Amino acid sequence: MKHLLLSILGCVFFQTIFAQSRLGLKGKALQNAGYSAYVIDAVNGNVLYKTSQVSLVPASVMKIVTTATALEILGADFAFHTQLGISGKVNTETGLLAGNLIFKGGCDPAFYSEYFPEHYRGTYEAWAEALSKAGVKRIQGDFIVDLSQMSGSSIPGGWLWEDIGNYYGAGVSALTYSDNYYKIHFSSPSESGKPVTINRTDPQIDSLNLTNKVVSSEVNRDLAFIYGAPGSFSQLVEGSIPGGRSDFVVKASMPDPARIAANEFIKILKYNKIDISGKVLFVNSPKNEPFTLIAEKMSPPLHDLIVPLNKESINLFAEHLLREIGRARKGSSSLDKSIEAINEFWIEKGVFLNGYYPTDGSGLSRSNGICPRTLVEVLRHMYLSPNRENFINSLPVAGQSGTLQSAFKGSRLENNLRAKTGSMTRVRSMAGIFTNQKGKKVIFSIITNNFDGTQALAGHSIEDFLNVIYLMDSTPVKKQVAH
Repeated sequence: MKHLLLSILGCVFFQTIFAQSRLGLKGKALQNAGYSAYVIDAVNGNVLYKTSQVSLVPASVMKIVTTATALEILGADFAFHTQLGISGKVNTETGLLAGNLIFKGGCDPAFYSEYFPEHYRGTYEAWAEALSKAGVKRIQGDFIVDLSQMSGSSIPGGWLWEDIGNYYGAGVSALTYSDNYYKIHFSSPSESGKPVTINRTDPQIDSLNLTNKVVSSEVNRDLAFIYGAPGSFSQLVEGSIPGGRSDFVVKASMPDPARIAANEFIKILKYNKIDISGKVLFVNSPKNEPFTLIAEKMSPPLHDLIVPLNKESINLFAEHLLREIGRARKGSSSLDKSIEAINEFWIEKGVFLNGYYPTDGSGLSRSNGICPRTLVEVLRHMYLSPNRENFINSLPVAGQSGTLQSAFKGSRLENNLRAKTGSMTRVRSMAGIFTNQKGKKVIFSIITNNFDGTQALAGHSIEDFLNVIYLMDSTPVKKQVAH
């Protein structure tokens, strides 16, 4: 079969591999599907293979554009800053702060994240200790949570109702906390179709109203979904979880991460016997009052943040980087300005942007549109950039890590290919780089929409396609057949 495919690839008319192999799908699987691909030599930019360029829904390969832009504009060593400070004076004899305690959200996507547990461990305790060292025992004023660094909606347009209540659909915040999700702990009876019980949430969220319609199931996976508007403490959870479980965890997006972050810090202050007399106030405009810095926490550098972002495909991290790009280039973290900033950057670099319709930074929105050529040209820009090592090292490795851990096993691309993947209902995509059998670096992108069959079958089809590309020489394409 491989010899047959290679023979076809070498023919003068060079039929598209999608037409030759049907992407590995049988019969009429691609009859109503949309697909597009683009492959080049990374060093000289010669096109090795292409189909007609079609703007398609990319899913998470959209993160390639976001992380590449962030590295180029913000720099590999960029870090977010979250600050604690005071206004007013401290009476060192009585420990009374005649002013306010101010918590400034720095838009850090990793603040108390599960992906960086050691980096943030003990941060709140250290801040309480810093207040004590400054002589503060009681705060006469208010606890002000400053959220002014993030502007606009927390949720991009085009995100589905069925996504935004779940952990992967958590929105951005000036004070993101613990990946902006909480855990619901269930217990379920062994018999299928029976109601399950919510035992607790972690963390405990005051005023949270969960309507539970989840039932037990013979299916051994999480099929529970959470529905709730951003900022709403009333959420509906329905679907199913495996039966016979004493502690089954489902992750849901936090209704108000800044409030939860503030409440967790207040608990630490109380434990350290630091009292607040005033109210807890959340402000979206900066206060014109003196600010004395007491403590600050910096995020890991950007080159570290993008590793879990790309390998584990973290939507929240990508959306935060998108907003930070807007602030750096346009002076605004609104979604519109941030997208405008990315567009302007790649226009300046001369990247092909026909059919490029971004609506978020993560690819979760089905309103996104992009051609594979755009992704390939962004990847080549990064291959030639001083940030090449940081960027390429953030991508999953075939058969080894992240979303590619189970892919390409036993093939020549295992532990060779690095790529970002994307998947959602009827969408499968991949874009990255590998070394072919001739030792040449090859950059590729493939997007498929509305295919028949399972995600696994579509994924295997892309693997088959790339295994054939691996065997090609680096002779530029002379002809192509339009899709």
